[in-house]
Amino acid sequence: MKYIFFFVLMLFFSSEIYSQETTLDSIAKNSAFNVGEELRYEVKYGLIKGGEAKMRIDLFPVGDTYVYHVKAVAITTGIAAQFARIYDIYESYIDITTGYPIKSVRNIRENNYTKYNEVLFFREEKYVVSVNSGKHKVPYNTLDILSAFYYARRSLFDKPISEGETIDITTFFEDDLYPLKIKYVGKDRIKTKFGKINCLKFVPVLEKNNPFEKEDDLQIWISDDGNYIPLKIKMRLPVGNAKASLIGFDNLKNDLGRK
Repeated sequence: MKYIFFFVLMLFFSSEIYSQETTLDSIAKNSAFNVGEELRYEVKYGLIKGGEAKMRIDLFPVGDTYVYHVKAVAITTGIAAQFARIYDIYESYIDITTGYPIKSVRNIRENNYTKYNEVLFFREEKYVVSVNSGKHKVPYNTLDILSAFYYARRSLFDKPISEGETIDITTFFEDDLYPLKIKYVGKDRIKTKFGKINCLKFVPVLEKNNPFEKEDDLQIWISDDGNYIPLKIKMRLPVGNAKASLIGFDNLKNDLGRK
């Protein structure tokens, strides 16, 4: 279940494709989400409910100003929790003007395994500092998982993208630069709990060391409505198929499914 949650967020690392064209003025304009927005997902393995994930954005005071504070939680539930007890928390503190991360937190509990880490981002100097592993050189536009999700939504997905276009992704995850490539395969219209909604569809690019053997081993549908949120994710796993679906939300900026 944690991998599905991870790819919900990884899709939005596609900000690199537009980085040369995006100005700070355009980044600062946010028409995609509100403070107080919360997204809730249900994860199923076949017909069995396996877990839940949610993401919420709030304001956090820093001196005489504020930053965005985003928190994401992924847990196993029901029968799945008897075999794999997962309670993962990710947090990101984001500059409101630029959309870039200032600090990220990873706090995970998976069965008897636990890990905690904080990463500070020094963008102008092109490095990050991890509490666990020290200083790392990184590209200027490096993002953590959660900041990438909101960065892309607020300024990138409303730009034209061509069918078949490949998106190169770079982020800092697990104390290393994490590359991923995703391909846009076109528009789709899918049935959801909230009715039929127009979407943008993405699949992974198949390369060496990619965990997927076929493009349709992972499919992600993003609402094409100004919110740009994941509505459905399907993943083929060695033990069967898994699906994550949006089951609830609060305080969306735009009407779901309307553009």
